[in-house]
Amino acid sequence: MTTLEEKIEKEIAPLVQDFGCEVVKVSIITQNRNKVLQIMIEESNGNSATIDDCQRISRALSLKLDVINPIVHRYTLEVSSAGIERPLTKPKDFMRFCGKPVVVKTFVSKAGYKTFRGNLESATENGIQLRLDVPLKDVGDRVALSYEEISGAHIDAVKI
Repeated sequence: MTTLEEKIEKEIAPLVQDFGCEVVKVSIITQNRNKVLQIMIEESNGNSATIDDCQRISRALSLKLDVINPIVHRYTLEVSSAGIERPLTKPKDFMRFCGKPVVVKTFVSKAGYKTFRGNLESATENGIQLRLDVPLKDVGDRVALSYEEISGAHIDAVKI
């Protein structure tokens, strides 16, 4: 089953690509009882999106979203650069950032922990391996996680 965020990403990705950018993450959040559709982008070459990129894409997406109307209730559209703590959401993101410091959170605790900090050693289509900053009892200095176990991950800006 696909989530609403995944359906929206599939609809908007070609338009974002027309502007030389890629969708990094789509989120629907509630702020003070108002819905916000957040779309994080970056340039197709991996550079951070500029303010101009965000403005142009926001205008184009606003028109497209008015037509496809994916969210039944009133919402605010926010288009932003993925930023320094870029989220890792897809296997290709993890593969691209191998060797970089990351923070990974899991749905269920592993060795008593749900947050792991370390260098992303490897990534495949099935999961990742981290070399941990601090070795953990029962795990050591490495932990392997499948993508199904990961609730969220991002570049560790503190260590860049």
